[in-house]
Amino acid sequence: MKKIIFSFLSLAIVALMFTSCEQTYDDFMTGDVQTGGLVSPLKSFPYKLGGTTTFDVSVDIPKGPGIVTIEVYKTYTGKAEVLHGTIDVASANANDNVTKSMSLDYAALINGLGMPADESELLIGDSWTLSYVSIMEDGRSVKNGAKTAIGVANFFAGDYNAHILYHHPSVGDYPNNIAVEETNEKGLIATSANTCKTEFAVWDNECWITINSDNSITFVVSDTWSYDVSLGVPDHPELVSSYDPATGTIQLYYNYMGSGGYRIFHETFTVAN
Repeated sequence: MKKIIFSFLSLAIVALMFTSCEQTYDDFMTGDVQTGGLVSPLKSFPYKLGGTTTFDVSVDIPKGPGIVTIEVYKTYTGKAEVLHGTIDVASANANDNVTKSMSLDYAALINGLGMPADESELLIGDSWTLSYVSIMEDGRSVKNGAKTAIGVANFFAGDYNAHILYHHPSVGDYPNNIAVEETNEKGLIATSANTCKTEFAVWDNECWITINSDNSITFVVSDTWSYDVSLGVPDHPELVSSYDPATGTIQLYYNYMGSGGYRIFHETFTVAN
């Protein structure tokens, strides 16, 4: 769940942004359209070598047309997809929202994939992907876009609450120019022994956080982002990005230059309970 707190100034900025690119679309629904079957599974889970034994993957099923079963398929980096098993729903969602879960361990994850029995042979950054197909009462098979990523994790991969302060030059001078303040749930997914990827700032572009041996931070943003992003805050060298191994908290200070001045960000990642 995403918690968002906007200042009144940020609402004005967002309104202007959307007004400038507003388009009108006609939305038609045919009388015999078939709906239902979409579910919301756990988005991601960090599989930490030597520490993970058994864990649950939950699937939220909204009230709607009856789902008889959910077929769960799995694959692993470089492997072909296979059927993992099924989740019995028995059309219980026809009357109310339903949550189902399945229990997984390493033996269950590798079954049918031709993987090593010794998990220590896995490479950090590789992952399993679970996908879901709903089998409906009327016989339809509905493939879900939502998937579950189970990544072979490093020491700081996992789910975090990311509180962000977004300072914009259009609303004043730093540090009193907070245009957006919000807290988002973000998953940090391992790509190597000391690097994780996640979403950049308040957008969907990818970025990579690397924690160095001295707990300093290296930060890289995908080249799909149009601006050059730098760590730190201009004219404030005391604001340094860092990792606290005692609490697992990550402090990120970064900026980029746009029209009218610097956009400055302070993002604090705390481990989600």
